[in-house]
Amino acid sequence: MLLHILYLVGITAEAMTGALAAGRRRMDTFGVIIIATATAIGGGSV
Repeated sequence: MLLHILYLVGITAEAMTGALAAGRRRMDTFGVIIIATATAIGGGSV
């Protein structure tokens, strides 16, 4: 159970990092969603 919670926290943190990076580059909403999803999947699998 603890491992699952840590996994979800990691995915959430990576998604937020990607969304903030996309926001700094002034991307539109679709771009922010794509970048956040890509970083969440990539960061969650590592």
